[in-house]
Amino acid sequence: MLDIIKALLPSICVALLFWYVIRNIFRADRNEREQVDKYYSEIDVSEVENNPESDVKMTSTKSSDYEKSEHGKGNAPRSHR
Repeated sequence: MLDIIKALLPSICVALLFWYVIRNIFRADRNEREQVDKYYSEIDVSEVENNPESDVKMTSTKSSDYEKSEHGKGNAPRSHR
């Protein structure tokens, strides 16, 4: 039994290291996407507030769970000005 554990231990350690690295990559990507979305939403808000000729009314909305689940899939192009 000890021989089996000795044989599998390196593979288990590599798998745990791989899982840890991939998890941190996904977390960093998620946080970066949130910050980018926040940045662009602030820019959009400031452009509308600074434009007195705009007919757009600013209202706060809460995104639905469906919209959150679609985040990052690349379905909708975002226009960067």
